[in-house]
Amino acid sequence: MWRNKTGVILASASSEPDDIDEPEMSGSSTRQVIYLSHLIIQIGGWAFRIGILIGLLQSGMSAAGLGVAVTFAPILLGSLFLSPLVDRRDPISAMMIVNAIRICALLAIFGTDGADSFLSYSSMAILSLVQPVYLSAEVSFFRRITSKDGMISVLRNIANIDWLTYLIGMCAGAMLSEHLHLHGALAFNLSAIILSLIVLLGIKLQLRNTPTILEKQPSGTVLDLAPLYPAFLAVFLLNLGAGIINVYPAIRATTGGVLDKGLLLAIVITNGVLALLGALAVKPIFNLLGALPTVAGTAMLLAACLAIMSLDAGLTVVIASSSAMLGFGQVFATAAHTHMVSALAPDRAGRLSGLFQCCTYSGVAGNGIAVSLLGDRLPFGTIVLLCAASAFVAFAVATFAVVRSRHSQGSCPVDR
Repeated sequence: MWRNKTGVILASASSEPDDIDEPEMSGSSTRQVIYLSHLIIQIGGWAFRIGILIGLLQSGMSAAGLGVAVTFAPILLGSLFLSPLVDRRDPISAMMIVNAIRICALLAIFGTDGADSFLSYSSMAILSLVQPVYLSAEVSFFRRITSKDGMISVLRNIANIDWLTYLIGMCAGAMLSEHLHLHGALAFNLSAIILSLIVLLGIKLQLRNTPTILEKQPSGTVLDLAPLYPAFLAVFLLNLGAGIINVYPAIRATTGGVLDKGLLLAIVITNGVLALLGALAVKPIFNLLGALPTVAGTAMLLAACLAIMSLDAGLTVVIASSSAMLGFGQVFATAAHTHMVSALAPDRAGRLSGLFQCCTYSGVAGNGIAVSLLGDRLPFGTIVLLCAASAFVAFAVATFAVVRSRHSQGSCPVDR
């Protein structure tokens, strides 16, 4: 290991970086500040999502449907084509650029008459386009200052923040839905992004003269991703089946076109608590079983929960099964994400995080399309059974990856 003229520490491709020796800010304190920035962003983000959703619903169901479309498609494009760019430069700068773009997009919505306008939809599309880039930049930065064995703790903490803010944001949104207006939500989100930008600027200044670990060898080719193909496929198939989990309880809570807000709040709290518990449990499960066995086991449990949901045995069973799925889903997602970003060199973490997000959101979008197309042709229980079948195939793919991994390890020659 040696230092080049720019102060960057170069390591051989076979070495694994430990936490950087930072004279001004330790690796642990740096992570804490990034977590704080992520927390601020998520709190503001939930307020905006609730505000924009209410604004679109007040404009009509077609407006809400168009809002969903301009949300999902750009996420896929951003995760696939923009996320790899964060590996080529300073991830902190990438996060700051994303926040600056978010501020401009939100200010553009401020200037519209309402949520249902061309400028609003365009701004929402831009916000969705850069959303995966921010997470990929976070993961890329964490991977550069964290050993691969420590990434499970990092991604577990991010999931904890996501679901804690979900609980706070959704509960507050449900209770304040009659008083929560779009401009108020925009102002709150803008304030959160500006505060996050200030936090990131502080990190940038602190680390300005701090060495960063990069790989000496080039990143390699797309062929290096081949061992991860089963994991990518399992993530897509699981989300193709499990995308229904956040929708069905709300459907059951709506009778005759009228939403029971108290029941919806109970569903939100139950879902959020179980998801948070799943995020808290992922590290011990991951350490006990390993990445791929954890992915395979939780995929099987998710398929079982979908099969139970298909029985349509009452709202209580629906809420219980969907909440359990969210808990298992957090274990699945965090384990799969950790496996992907830890499999290759740290300077490819942004690309791998983007591919993980692309597989996730393409599966969810595919599920929404399938449910929409089949909703009037098949009983809902049959549709959920088809979702369970997709989740079961994800389990089979992950199991195949486990068997292949153990076979390759067993066939490796022993050094003497």
